[in-house]
Amino acid sequence: MLIAILLSGEHPSLPYSEVNAILKGEEISFSEVNRFDQLMIIDGGKEVFDVLKRRGAYIVEGGRLITHIPNISDLINQCDKIDWSFIEGKSFGVRVKRVKNYWKEFSSVEIEKKLGGIIKRHTNSKVNLENPEIWIRGIITNGGIFIYECNFRISKKEFIERRPRKRVFFHPGALDAKLSRVFVNLCRIKRGEKFLDPFCGTGGFLIEAELMGLDAYGLDIDLEMVKGAYKNLKYYGLEANLILADARKLPINKVDGISTDPPYGRGTSTKGRSVKEIISNFLEEVKEVLRKNRFMCIASPQEVKIEEEAIKKGYKVHEVHIMKVHKSLTRSIIVVENL
Repeated sequence: MLIAILLSGEHPSLPYSEVNAILKGEEISFSEVNRFDQLMIIDGGKEVFDVLKRRGAYIVEGGRLITHIPNISDLINQCDKIDWSFIEGKSFGVRVKRVKNYWKEFSSVEIEKKLGGIIKRHTNSKVNLENPEIWIRGIITNGGIFIYECNFRISKKEFIERRPRKRVFFHPGALDAKLSRVFVNLCRIKRGEKFLDPFCGTGGFLIEAELMGLDAYGLDIDLEMVKGAYKNLKYYGLEANLILADARKLPINKVDGISTDPPYGRGTSTKGRSVKEIISNFLEEVKEVLRKNRFMCIASPQEVKIEEEAIKKGYKVHEVHIMKVHKSLTRSIIVVENL
């Protein structure tokens, strides 16, 4: 079955990688078919829906692809040929979304009306734009219009409720909940496996890991951060294994995945050590902790060239994502495999 996945526009590459990492980590059979601007087409089974809904952050929604029309002017002719019988006897709604300014000469509202009219003519089903039994979505992007049955949607509200400033213990260096979850997903780990954040700070990664059913461990060299992480986890009704320790001397056995954001930004403390020194020492230490052929997602300032450090230490670099944080900081996010 071809599945269309609508992606967040918050980063140009991370959303696509998140989809791949979630499905590979959970050992879900799939193949990537194509990528468009904020839209990904994969071939997979219905189990994809539940997994992406449960774990996704930079994923908006998705479902079974009904048709792809490269030229929107062919919409009526192509949609008249579709077998709409799966809607028969059920209420439905149609919503069309435009990505950026693609095909702006076509009105998304008019497309909604035309598509809804075609479905009614073929099925005699009732339109319900409040709470229909079936949502039909049209996404206009650089490849034309993609029409799919919306089988899952990810709530933004929960991520808003977990913003750093909503937590009991706040620190300005903390990443937002959505990006924290993306970091955890990128290490390709599945439910029940052992996850580690060796620079856990206020516990943002641990919160997301525990919510996804991982066995989470967090370390920090700063006692106040460990205490703060404990308070934040407790606030959301969660528990993780918290340890006061130096990430350069890890007091922990084998883990299945690591995601971490070492201290380097405004308001963070490096205890007098350079960022490059911290990361270099950590990469060497963690070789014996991360299981072979398992993955780590780690960030650093772009000028540190963390991918080069990782290669020197014997890791295979699979991905490099660049993210501008503010005027004086551009972050490199890399995904590496421990060989």
